[in-house]
Amino acid sequence: MTDHEEAAERMEREADDMEHRGRQVDEDIDAAREDWERKQRDDSVPGAEGEPREEMPPPEPDETD
Repeated sequence: MTDHEEAAERMEREADDMEHRGRQVDEDIDAAREDWERKQRDDSVPGAEGEPREEMPPPEPDETD
């Protein structure tokens, strides 16, 4: 096997690993969001009372640039 073929295989494995980790991060984010929203609906959880807030619009760009 040539050096190029070995490098290509290594990069392919790394890409597969990164894709797997990316999916795991997405799942972790979804689980954290669901947990937070559940806590916001539970009046017994201190500091998380109330309905989830709507997302804030992005800040206006700084016009001094």
